[in-house]
Amino acid sequence: MKMGLLVWAGISACWLTACNNNVPPAGSSSPLEGTTWKLTGLSSLPEGLPALPQDVTLRMDTGRVTGHAGCNRYFGTYTLSGASLQFNGVGSTKMFCDAAMKVEEGLLQSISNTGSYHVQESGMVLLKGSDTLARFTVLRDTAQ
Repeated sequence: MKMGLLVWAGISACWLTACNNNVPPAGSSSPLEGTTWKLTGLSSLPEGLPALPQDVTLRMDTGRVTGHAGCNRYFGTYTLSGASLQFNGVGSTKMFCDAAMKVEEGLLQSISNTGSYHVQESGMVLLKGSDTLARFTVLRDTAQ
């Protein structure tokens, strides 16, 4: 009986975890940490680039930042204090992807220059002073 209860509890926990789609509850602002963000705008986007790659993401969890920059994966650490946000030691893998590299360079430069952030209903903004560096929306999991 106890073994059956443990198996059921384990399966239930896995099932509930699989239902997590990184979408915050309705009516609440998106949390900065524990959310996967999708890049929707970049102030340093080069002219002539047709569009942002669809898979550019940013995720912050307990002092670590990770994501996909359009070609390579990136990683580093961050310090968060109120609205102040500083990224440190940001590095990436080293594949070459031609046009996507321009977006990647712009994103990594924006992350390095970030001094603060703002979460609003439409998403998150990385800032340097009053200048917007990058815009993100919550990435919704469509695998359900």
